[in-house]
Amino acid sequence: MKKYLLPPEGRFFKANLHCHSTVSDGRLSPEALRDAYRAHGYSVLAITDHEIMMDHSDLSTDDFLMINGYEAYVKENMDDGRYMRTCHLNFIARRPDLKEMVYVDPDYVKYSQKNGFRPEELPRVGELVKRRYNARSINRLMAEAVKAGYLVAYNHPSWSLETVQEYGFYEGMYAMEVYNHGTCVDAGFPGDDARDYDRMLHLGRKIYALANDDNHNKVPLDDPSSDSFGGFNMIKAEKLSYESIIQALERGDFYASQGPEILDLYVEDGKVHLTCGERVKQAFLKCDARSKRQGRSCHAGVVGEGYLTDVTFDLLEEDQYFRMEVWDENGRKAFTRAYFMEDLGI
Repeated sequence: MKKYLLPPEGRFFKANLHCHSTVSDGRLSPEALRDAYRAHGYSVLAITDHEIMMDHSDLSTDDFLMINGYEAYVKENMDDGRYMRTCHLNFIARRPDLKEMVYVDPDYVKYSQKNGFRPEELPRVGELVKRRYNARSINRLMAEAVKAGYLVAYNHPSWSLETVQEYGFYEGMYAMEVYNHGTCVDAGFPGDDARDYDRMLHLGRKIYALANDDNHNKVPLDDPSSDSFGGFNMIKAEKLSYESIIQALERGDFYASQGPEILDLYVEDGKVHLTCGERVKQAFLKCDARSKRQGRSCHAGVVGEGYLTDVTFDLLEEDQYFRMEVWDENGRKAFTRAYFMEDLGI
């Protein structure tokens, strides 16, 4: 029996779900960002400015959808005025009418003040608070966001200088970034954070994988070091509507990419089948552990003499979960989320 991991119905919509505008520390206006992403073949954009929730739904068109949200964070202050570790979270509004911020700390809302809002005047849930850099405070922030109606994603662990000793205690996220283009091209951090994703999976966290730009556009869009158009998510949804896109994100009906395409993904007769787009050179099945069976490690790979189109891997009874990666000839990757065997009924 064939079990689709990406739904056969609907169509793919290209999305950047982490973006900054002139509302906070970006250089392009929301309107300019919409126009730029629309011109580059995207269908969905979430402008997630720092610690300020703005409604951009008026910028949506028949063929382009704006998703509301904002980015919240907690940082570790040092005695000498520096800060080391920090936790950045994307809050994606599950409803277009959601306007309230959560767990608001006056020390973090400088961009709200820039836009004419005093902390006590912000639309918010609950009283003003003091955030602390510890798992208890961060989990409270996430819990309040989920309760208010947000999808919570964990951003760029490498740039944040966090390890599993920190993020391993965080609870409430639906996804985490396995690729953040801005921190890669702007600051030279790793091209992907898939190892951090694997560490969360090893802890049994059933979360999804995202690739985003986190763009601030400090250089022109056509500059080789531009932080736009480098990480995206292909969301398989019935139609381009707020409700349909959010439902697809909640179900995990998407994959993350730096460039390669995944066209089809399903399980049948104990095997996982993947069909990829053009110019893919390598494909990998990544699991939770090595097997004693000869030739089967936790990373099983296929390398094509030419380009790969259809790839098949055996699934083993002892596998707890698996995820897929495909690499193109330039080393750019696409990542599926992890699929846990117990959820698939196999």
